Amino acid sequence: MNEHVILIVDDELPARKKLQSFLKEIPQKFIIHEASNGIEAVEKINSLNPVLVFLDIQMPGMNGFEVIENIGEEKLPSIVFVTAYDQYALDAFEVNAVDYLLKPYDKARFQKSLNKALEKIEIRKENKDDLAELIKTIGKEKKSAERFLVSHASKYFFVQADDIFYISSDEKYIKLHTPNGTFLLRETMNNMEEKLNREKFARIHRSFIVNVSQIKEMQSWSHGDYLVILKNGEKLNMSRRFKDRLMNLDTQ
Repeated sequence: MNEHVILIVDDELPARKKLQSFLKEIPQKFIIHEASNGIEAVEKINSLNPVLVFLDIQMPGMNGFEVIENIGEEKLPSIVFVTAYDQYALDAFEVNAVDYLLKPYDKARFQKSLNKALEKIEIRKENKDDLAELIKTIGKEKKSAERFLVSHASKYFFVQADDIFYISSDEKYIKLHTPNGTFLLRETMNNMEEKLNREKFARIHRSFIVNVSQIKEMQSWSHGDYLVILKNGEKLNMSRRFKDRLMNLDTQ
């Protein structure tokens, strides 16, 4: 383990630069390296043997937990997870993580996380056992998500899955449409579909996942597509490729 190296892993350049600037202000001197995706992270952890890794969870291709699984316990450094939100991770962090930074975070929260991580470095074996247990916990927790952590006006709170009318895509983010407004999450539609209860939610379009209980009616549209009308009056397009999935769910 190279006690002078810290690795920052995040697919977003501004997020990496923010950590870089915070780390350069601390009195301890470290050599800082960066990785922009999970595959590059595995390669640099194996070659550089960093003492600490700031690891983003949601990344294309290979997420943070898959990075850990690919490293192996013998080369596992101290890990501080950096996340906009991850349902399973948040549950496990309460008892098992070295620490995590929930985006957006400030310098004070970063310093607290760094101090905790550096203390853990002194007891690496304990740290490795904790993270191994975390991986096991994540692997077992395949049940559907019941709530999602969102932020609004610098406050964090949970949105219950059953309260969601529908979910729409918005580039690198998704939007949760609820009775209390619309909230952004840094997540993909595919990952969100995996987390939701498939008896309650259905993908109706590459850009829409709908709470089935919120559907009022469906109207035939053009070229085999349908118009899904929700109880609140909103209308969503349902493409042909997803029609059978919703129809089969509706008849169960």
